[in-house]
Amino acid sequence: MTDSRSFTAVDLGAQSGRVVLGTFTPDGLALDEVHRFANEPITVSGTLCWDTSGLFEQTLIGIARACSLAGSRGGRIEGISVDSWGVDYGLVDAGGSLVSPVRHYRASDPAIVPIANEHVSTAEAYSRTGITEMAINTCFQLIRDTRAGLLDSGPTMLLTPDLWTAWLTGSFGAERTIASTTGLLDQQTGDWAHDLVERYGIPLSVLPAIADAGSAAGVTLPAITERLGAPSPIPVYRGASHDTASAFASVADPGEGIGVISCGTWALAGCSTTTPVLTVDARTAGFTNEQGADRSTLLVRNLSGTWLLEECLREWAGGQPVAPLRASLLDAASAPDGHELAGTIDPGDASLIEAGNMPGRIARLYRRDCGDDRELSRIDTVRLILASLAHSFDHSVREAGRLTGQSFTEICMIGGGSQIAPLVDLTRQVTGLPVRTGPAEATSVGNLSIQAVASGVFATLGEARLAARRSDLS
Repeated sequence: MTDSRSFTAVDLGAQSGRVVLGTFTPDGLALDEVHRFANEPITVSGTLCWDTSGLFEQTLIGIARACSLAGSRGGRIEGISVDSWGVDYGLVDAGGSLVSPVRHYRASDPAIVPIANEHVSTAEAYSRTGITEMAINTCFQLIRDTRAGLLDSGPTMLLTPDLWTAWLTGSFGAERTIASTTGLLDQQTGDWAHDLVERYGIPLSVLPAIADAGSAAGVTLPAITERLGAPSPIPVYRGASHDTASAFASVADPGEGIGVISCGTWALAGCSTTTPVLTVDARTAGFTNEQGADRSTLLVRNLSGTWLLEECLREWAGGQPVAPLRASLLDAASAPDGHELAGTIDPGDASLIEAGNMPGRIARLYRRDCGDDRELSRIDTVRLILASLAHSFDHSVREAGRLTGQSFTEICMIGGGSQIAPLVDLTRQVTGLPVRTGPAEATSVGNLSIQAVASGVFATLGEARLAARRSDLS
């Protein structure tokens, strides 16, 4: 590699989005975060939804800034790829227009799950799709939409990053890593589990064709190209569209002996492995199988992550800036004061999924599980969150090793949670393993690396990963 090659990563998170310009040079990878924006849900007819039009507008603002910055350096954008959280989707007509608002996963209906189980049992669904049963899963949301008549007009279901890709290029598809979060992808074939879809009563016509991670979706539409100020249409890739898959792609190949913790709004702890683990043991242990960028399997347990801390801080701040409160409470929680907690809670508990009164929810769970009726102070609550996350990381990584037969020699911690020093220290203490922290923007690094491989800059993802590691991306 003798020159600079630039790509743009659009990383949509459940609380914020960012657009990153990544430039690969002979010295490694340089990142420029050109735009960051809040992701604030809206309420439509009493239902919590994503503000897709506002988010897409912010996306275009960010990509335009990336184009301008690359141009000012004498270069150009050679690719765009979008990643996001899983499960949520838009229903679009043939022209790509939404036929209904995009519902937020926190507005899922738990009552749909037992209805679905009448047609496909929990055990059978897991043995085929490898996905842990949760009310937020796409399969249950689509059953809900079928019963509500929203699929009668024959729309196409596009998962969030695929929806963005369609709006950028006009091309419909379902990238495999994000499709694997739906509870409808057959882990053995890598395609939709058509028989399960039909038994759920979901029209097969709603599902777009599966596409490989790193495949080309097309180029930006003329109106989009003009809006971005680009000199010519920009290639758009379906990278590892699930943000977890992009994050894992920046860290390790299957079998490297590394336990991985990706800690953002959601935390996922586990490992990468060559084949899915679809056993009863894995299901009862709460592990989900998701596709990786290289057709590997990400065996992970879903936890609530920094969501617990951020929700508590938001409530305590009462509309005031959260950052000063966060800093002071983390400092205080790191200093021993003799007030030992009686135990920890499960950050993956279903009662912690919804928003609202998070300190109260945590306190009730603590009293129930630890038998301690004390009134938790703010510092106690922060300590409890951090300790509970560290212990759940330890348990999840150890279980992932047992289920896959791997012996881990270190843990790599990535995402925003890797920047919380007390959490990293606790994880190191509890696991007894070295903890290597990756870049906070590991998802963007993985996104960019996959584009670089797809466009021929590197022959393999491993080569792109080595280039990124030569850089100071902390």
